[in-house]
Amino acid sequence: MMNNDQLLEITTEIGWKLLKSGAEIYRVEESIRRMLAAYGFPEAEVFSIPSCIIVTINDENGHALTRLKRIHGSALDFDRIDRLNNLCRHICSEKPDLETIRTSLDEIMGKKDYCFWTNMFFTASISASFTLFYGGAFRDSFVSFFIGIMLFLLLSMLGRFHTNSFFQNILGSALVAGFSLWTTALGWTIHYDKMIIGTLMNLVPGIAITNVMRDILGGDLIAGIIKLVESLMVAAGIALGAGIAISTLRFFFPGI
Repeated sequence: MMNNDQLLEITTEIGWKLLKSGAEIYRVEESIRRMLAAYGFPEAEVFSIPSCIIVTINDENGHALTRLKRIHGSALDFDRIDRLNNLCRHICSEKPDLETIRTSLDEIMGKKDYCFWTNMFFTASISASFTLFYGGAFRDSFVSFFIGIMLFLLLSMLGRFHTNSFFQNILGSALVAGFSLWTTALGWTIHYDKMIIGTLMNLVPGIAITNVMRDILGGDLIAGIIKLVESLMVAAGIALGAGIAISTLRFFFPGI
């Protein structure tokens, strides 16, 4: 059996890992509430925003126990969200002991992600595919594939130094816009605008914007507004980086 401290700690940690994997706010809060209710705490209070989770329960003596966990960055992983959801359902139905939960949680978090080369290939493939989708020629798509590789390598390098995502988007979009414009000026490609749009689709926060609407419609206004601001910052970084690259190249090389 778990004591109250252990129960509070493990349920908060599961919610924290859900949030770090890109789960919606309502999903995180409801999952924690249901797990605590299964162990005899139906009146638990859970508050979450994209950067923090606070969970409070009252023990049998009426004393409040609280856990707070900060979230520093997140990455979307649908498979991990699905596995964590299944673990939450198992906890609610079977009420396993702490060691069983911890073993299952470690197994989920120990799942191997896609390797470096696989991620790079699909980043490049997305660039090439969207360039064609938006009306680019095959030669544009071919070059976009290699620009996508350069974008991935740049973002990987910046990620190792824990660079802020806003500056990652500025530098990444500047690289994409610069090389797209340069290759078009050399006559290698035709539609640099289609190449820029297609390659930058790797940076567009589509899921984040969808979650903004779900959070706001679900009544989580604070979380929705925070995510909306984050999405707008990403969009601003993309636009700023591309604009700087294009204007700089045209200033120094007017013929481009």
